[in-house]
Amino acid sequence: MLYFVLAFWFLVGGGVFLVALTGGPRRARAQLHSESALANRIRLCGFVLVLAFGLGAPIAVAVANGQDKGRQGPGGITLTSAQATGRELFARSCATCHTLAAAAAVGHVGPDLDLYSAVVGNPAFVLNAIELGRARGNGDMPAAIYTGSQARDVAAFVAAVAGR
Repeated sequence: MLYFVLAFWFLVGGGVFLVALTGGPRRARAQLHSESALANRIRLCGFVLVLAFGLGAPIAVAVANGQDKGRQGPGGITLTSAQATGRELFARSCATCHTLAAAAAVGHVGPDLDLYSAVVGNPAFVLNAIELGRARGNGDMPAAIYTGSQARDVAAFVAAVAGR
Protein backbone atom coordinates (compact mmCIF):
# COMPACT_ATOMS: atom_id res chain seq x y z
CA MET A 1 0.00 0.00 0.00
CA LEU A 2 2.87 2.30 0.83
CA TYR A 3 4.25 1.95 -2.69
CA PHE A 4 0.99 3.06 -4.24
CA VAL A 5 0.83 6.12 -2.01
CA LEU A 6 4.41 6.97 -2.93
CA ALA A 7 3.66 6.49 -6.62
CA PHE A 8 0.65 8.81 -6.36
CA TRP A 9 2.70 11.57 -4.74
CA PHE A 10 5.48 11.15 -7.31
CA LEU A 11 2.88 11.66 -10.02
CA VAL A 12 1.53 14.77 -8.34
CA GLY A 13 5.04 16.12 -7.80
CA GLY A 14 6.03 15.36 -11.39
CA GLY A 15 2.95 17.16 -12.68
CA VAL A 16 3.67 20.23 -10.59
CA PHE A 17 7.28 20.16 -11.78
CA LEU A 18 6.27 20.00 -15.45
CA VAL A 19 3.78 22.85 -15.06
CA ALA A 20 6.48 24.91 -13.34
CA LEU A 21 8.94 24.24 -16.19
CA THR A 22 6.50 25.58 -18.77
CA GLY A 23 6.00 28.88 -16.97
CA GLY A 24 2.92 28.25 -14.88
CA PRO A 25 -0.56 26.86 -15.47
CA ARG A 26 -1.64 29.41 -18.10
CA ARG A 27 1.44 29.02 -20.29
CA ALA A 28 1.32 25.21 -19.90
CA ARG A 29 -2.32 25.16 -21.05
CA ALA A 30 -1.61 27.55 -23.94
CA GLN A 31 1.37 25.51 -25.12
CA LEU A 32 -0.58 22.25 -24.83
CA HIS A 33 -3.43 23.58 -26.99
CA SER A 34 -1.16 25.20 -29.58
CA GLU A 35 0.52 21.94 -30.63
CA SER A 36 -0.89 19.32 -32.98
CA ALA A 37 -2.81 16.28 -31.80
CA LEU A 38 0.03 14.02 -32.93
CA ALA A 39 2.55 15.94 -30.83
CA ASN A 40 0.24 15.68 -27.81
CA ARG A 41 -0.12 11.90 -28.31
CA ILE A 42 3.62 11.44 -28.62
CA ARG A 43 4.19 13.50 -25.48
CA LEU A 44 1.56 11.49 -23.61
CA CYS A 45 3.10 8.17 -24.73
CA GLY A 46 6.55 9.35 -23.69
CA PHE A 47 5.24 10.46 -20.32
CA VAL A 48 3.49 7.12 -19.76
CA LEU A 49 6.63 5.17 -20.74
CA VAL A 50 8.85 7.21 -18.45
CA LEU A 51 6.32 6.85 -15.67
CA ALA A 52 5.90 3.10 -16.19
CA PHE A 53 9.61 2.34 -16.22
CA GLY A 54 10.72 5.11 -13.89
CA LEU A 55 8.27 4.18 -11.15
CA GLY A 56 7.11 0.70 -12.10
CA ALA A 57 10.52 -0.95 -12.16
CA PRO A 58 11.72 0.40 -8.78
CA ILE A 59 8.39 -0.43 -7.16
CA ALA A 60 8.49 -3.97 -8.58
CA VAL A 61 12.04 -4.45 -7.27
CA ALA A 62 11.09 -3.07 -3.86
CA VAL A 63 8.12 -5.41 -3.61
CA ALA A 64 10.22 -8.41 -4.66
CA ASN A 65 12.92 -7.50 -2.13
CA GLY A 66 10.32 -7.19 0.60
CA GLN A 67 9.85 -10.95 0.73
CA ASP A 68 10.83 -12.78 3.87
CA LYS A 69 14.57 -13.37 3.41
CA GLY A 70 14.83 -14.87 6.89
CA ARG A 71 13.21 -18.01 5.55
CA GLN A 72 15.99 -18.67 3.04
CA GLY A 73 18.17 -21.50 4.21
CA PRO A 74 21.44 -22.91 2.91
CA GLY A 75 21.53 -24.74 -0.38
CA GLY A 76 18.39 -23.03 -1.62
CA ILE A 77 16.01 -24.64 0.87
CA THR A 78 13.13 -22.59 2.19
CA LEU A 79 12.69 -22.78 5.94
CA THR A 80 9.29 -23.07 7.54
CA SER A 81 8.28 -20.26 9.86
CA ALA A 82 9.10 -22.51 12.84
CA GLN A 83 12.56 -23.22 11.42
CA ALA A 84 13.15 -19.51 10.78
CA THR A 85 12.24 -18.82 14.40
CA GLY A 86 14.56 -21.65 15.40
CA ARG A 87 17.38 -19.98 13.46
CA GLU A 88 16.95 -16.77 15.48
CA LEU A 89 16.81 -18.67 18.77
CA PHE A 90 19.87 -20.73 17.81
CA ALA A 91 21.79 -17.52 17.07
CA ARG A 92 20.92 -16.15 20.52
CA SER A 93 21.86 -19.06 22.74
CA CYS A 94 23.50 -21.88 20.82
CA ALA A 95 25.84 -20.22 18.33
CA THR A 96 28.38 -19.27 20.98
CA CYS A 97 29.17 -22.94 21.63
CA HIS A 98 28.24 -24.86 18.46
CA THR A 99 29.43 -24.64 14.89
CA LEU A 100 26.64 -24.59 12.31
CA ALA A 101 27.28 -23.07 8.89
CA ALA A 102 23.61 -22.31 8.23
CA ALA A 103 23.56 -20.01 11.25
CA ALA A 104 27.05 -18.61 10.65
CA ALA A 105 28.02 -20.05 14.04
CA VAL A 106 31.63 -20.99 14.79
CA GLY A 107 31.57 -22.00 18.44
CA HIS A 108 34.36 -24.24 19.75
CA VAL A 109 32.95 -25.57 23.02
CA GLY A 110 30.14 -27.84 21.82
CA PRO A 111 30.21 -30.26 18.90
CA ASP A 112 30.25 -29.12 15.30
CA LEU A 113 26.66 -29.82 14.28
CA ASP A 114 27.58 -29.91 10.59
CA LEU A 115 29.97 -32.83 11.20
CA TYR A 116 27.34 -34.78 13.11
CA SER A 117 24.53 -34.15 10.65
CA ALA A 118 23.58 -37.84 10.57
CA VAL A 119 22.76 -37.66 14.29
CA VAL A 120 21.44 -34.12 14.59
CA GLY A 121 19.42 -34.58 11.41
CA ASN A 122 16.88 -36.20 13.71
CA PRO A 123 14.79 -33.48 15.39
CA ALA A 124 13.95 -35.80 18.30
CA PHE A 125 17.66 -36.14 19.18
CA VAL A 126 18.21 -32.39 19.08
CA LEU A 127 15.05 -31.77 21.11
CA ASN A 128 16.26 -34.28 23.71
CA ALA A 129 19.63 -32.52 23.93
CA ILE A 130 17.93 -29.14 24.39
CA GLU A 131 15.55 -30.43 27.05
CA LEU A 132 17.95 -32.64 29.04
CA GLY A 133 21.30 -31.01 28.29
CA ARG A 134 24.61 -32.78 27.73
CA ALA A 135 27.69 -33.17 29.88
CA ARG A 136 30.27 -34.74 27.59
CA GLY A 137 33.37 -33.55 25.85
CA ASN A 138 34.79 -30.09 26.47
CA GLY A 139 31.73 -28.34 27.84
CA ASP A 140 28.51 -28.71 29.69
CA MET A 141 25.27 -27.94 27.85
CA PRO A 142 22.68 -26.92 30.42
CA ALA A 143 19.23 -28.45 30.33
CA ALA A 144 16.16 -26.49 29.25
CA ILE A 145 17.92 -23.66 27.41
CA TYR A 146 14.64 -23.52 25.53
CA THR A 147 11.38 -25.27 26.34
CA GLY A 148 8.13 -25.99 24.56
CA SER A 149 7.65 -24.56 21.09
CA GLN A 150 10.95 -22.69 21.21
CA ALA A 151 12.84 -25.95 21.79
CA ARG A 152 10.91 -27.62 18.96
CA ASP A 153 11.68 -24.69 16.63
CA VAL A 154 15.41 -24.88 17.33
CA ALA A 155 15.37 -28.67 16.90
CA ALA A 156 13.52 -28.36 13.60
CA PHE A 157 16.00 -25.75 12.34
CA VAL A 158 19.12 -27.71 13.31
CA ALA A 159 17.71 -30.95 11.87
CA ALA A 160 16.82 -29.22 8.59
CA VAL A 161 20.16 -27.49 7.96
CA ALA A 162 22.91 -29.49 9.67
CA GLY A 163 25.52 -30.58 7.17
CA ARG A 164 24.21 -28.47 4.25
